[in-house]
Amino acid sequence: MASRSQKILSHRRSIEENIPKKKRKTKDTSISKTTSKRPRTTSRSKSNITMTETLCNTVGSISSFSKIEKGISSTDRILKDRTLATNVQSTIHKTDKHTSSYTFSNFFVPVVRKLTPLPELNWADSTELWNYMLEKYKKYAKDPLYLRMHKQLQPRMRSILLDWLIEVCEVYRLHRETFSLAVDFIDRYLSTKQDIPKQRLQLIGTTALFIASKIEEIYPPKLSEFAYVTDGACTESEILQQELIMLKQLNWNLCPVTCNTWLNIYLQLYWLNTMMKSDPKMISCNYNFVYPEYSQQDFLRVAQLLDLCCLDIGSLQFSYSIIASSALYHMIPVNIEEITGHKWEELFPCIQWMSSFSAVIRDMGNPVLKTFEHVKSEDSHNIQTHINNLTLLEKAQTRQCVPDTTSSSRSESPPVVVQHFAPLTPPSSTKKAQPT
Repeated sequence: MASRSQKILSHRRSIEENIPKKKRKTKDTSISKTTSKRPRTTSRSKSNITMTETLCNTVGSISSFSKIEKGISSTDRILKDRTLATNVQSTIHKTDKHTSSYTFSNFFVPVVRKLTPLPELNWADSTELWNYMLEKYKKYAKDPLYLRMHKQLQPRMRSILLDWLIEVCEVYRLHRETFSLAVDFIDRYLSTKQDIPKQRLQLIGTTALFIASKIEEIYPPKLSEFAYVTDGACTESEILQQELIMLKQLNWNLCPVTCNTWLNIYLQLYWLNTMMKSDPKMISCNYNFVYPEYSQQDFLRVAQLLDLCCLDIGSLQFSYSIIASSALYHMIPVNIEEITGHKWEELFPCIQWMSSFSAVIRDMGNPVLKTFEHVKSEDSHNIQTHINNLTLLEKAQTRQCVPDTTSSSRSESPPVVVQHFAPLTPPSSTKKAQPT
């Protein structure tokens, strides 16, 4: 039995050996990674794909740079920086012949700081305050040749408008700063617009004075009074509508450092400089430089010259600080560089341009300080008065056109052709409504 069973087992083994064995299916790891195995689509990969598609549509935008930074990990960023550094070094070594294939531009131009003539203040840094005031004019820049964009407007029309606004300011006892703000708003607004019809010029001027009075005056005139002074040319609704348009166009930048502000500062510095020369111990280190201490007559003499100059459109080619400095030089014997901080080279063109205007003001003699009802005597010089008129402007412009052989003065503004327009007349002081 045992031998028989052994024979059966050996026979079965021989049969199994002769039968071909089936090959087992084995997975090829190299192929599975690329073909057989499908990658999982995670939320992160989906976001990366979406981000890549978005970047293709926003190449060069600021948002694309932020999205690219979000999609790169810290290690990838380090490797990328090292690779770029290696490429740059290899490129420099290849072209190392005193020249470089790269062009570098300095977009951060240093701002030239001026020495401040202000004394030490206990409420602000003098240098920082002075430089801020000087740089603010760049923020409130205007085009001195903006009339080229308005075919219907002429320099004479601007002069008539500003002369009429001065009359309105005197009737309603508005301050000089209010008028200066209105002039700035008008010039900056017209610098940003094109083809303004001359029929809208009075509306623009009235609206500018309306905005300025609400900023500067404690008790500004009512809207109905501004519409009344136009004698029906502008309605209340038109003024309100123009106000919104003007504020949006000016980007709500309504606080320039005007000629009137610079004049107050320069006269205060002139008084302080005079006092320190007479008695250096008189001025303490706690001097606040807040309350005015200068002469009202000196202020009026320079203010009259500034009022006359602002009627001429040639004044737009100079900054407010330069105009106030030049007017101070013409009317008061001061060391202009020490008081204003400006160099003579900066002031000389404006001083030459202003010489004909200052000659006309000197011919008028000393100004008379007007008194106003409900206005304190120490504040009466700050009220805008209508002393200069278009006749004085024509005299000054005529002197600019005639070459002066006795001095080196030269005109910076072209000759103005005198044309006659209907004057804008405000109501008399007896007809206006009393301010409350």
